[in-house]
Amino acid sequence: MVFGQLSRNRQSENGSILLGSPEAEAEALPNSRVPLSKVYEDHCDLIGALANEKFIVVGRKGAGKSAFAEHICSIAEDQANLFARFIRQGESNLEQIVQIGIENGHEIEKENLYKWLILTNILKMFSDNQAAQNAKEYDLLKHFISKNSGYIDVRESEVKELIKKQGFDININYLKRFFTSKMNKSLEIRQEKAPFYKLIPHLKEVLLKVLTSHSERENNNSYVLFLMT
Repeated sequence: MVFGQLSRNRQSENGSILLGSPEAEAEALPNSRVPLSKVYEDHCDLIGALANEKFIVVGRKGAGKSAFAEHICSIAEDQANLFARFIRQGESNLEQIVQIGIENGHEIEKENLYKWLILTNILKMFSDNQAAQNAKEYDLLKHFISKNSGYIDVRESEVKELIKKQGFDININYLKRFFTSKMNKSLEIRQEKAPFYKLIPHLKEVLLKVLTSHSERENNNSYVLFLMT
């Protein structure tokens, strides 16, 4: 681009001061001129606060909420036993998803949608870790996540089309098989698909099962999910 070339010419001639990007998301990109990891400082000791049962970070726009989430996600990339995921507000407008459901005659409550995103995204982080990828016993969970990825990796434009075509009904075939083979019980839903909110209590059971497993405790894995509201 012309301005990029002009900028490089001026820097070579006079030197310059780079103040950074206006938003943390831009500085977290791989091609950022100032990587967030190089300049971020946890002046409010959010890490210390969240280590002691606090779990909500509040502040006005520009206070640094996104920067903190991006910082933790960056740390997780270099640590084998820490998994972090950031669901940004621009990626998943929950109010809009609820409205789309109403317009198409489908029951989608915001509270249940929060629960669904939290449970399924933690489960996705678990399935993405190396131990789970190498364990055949978790193949059914990986297939469940893959089969319903459009309802887990929520993007407003994509989920809008899904809801229009088939509502927010989830394919539960692989989840039913996991319950039978690994939890020694049956999932009392006969259909191959079910409304997402009916799966919430069952997903809680699954998470308790996998996150308290011997391999998880032995590896001391930790999972962090940031949900921007």
